[in-house]
Amino acid sequence: MHQSDIACHTRMLKLPDVIQKCQLSRSTIYEKLDQKSKRYDPTFPKPRKLSLSSVAWIENEVEEWLKNLPYH
Repeated sequence: MHQSDIACHTRMLKLPDVIQKCQLSRSTIYEKLDQKSKRYDPTFPKPRKLSLSSVAWIENEVEEWLKNLPYH
């Protein structure tokens, strides 16, 4: 599969989808992304900026993070 083929098959998740898939609250997700938070998780997938006011997560990265959780 070529890089362009991979990009065409990448599914992006908006925040409500990430909340549902990870079973985390909005605030917990943003705490996991905040380096100053005690809940900071450097392994948590970073959102990608889609526009000035919109971000989304790459579904494969979220699924990989979930798969690597210690209790899974």
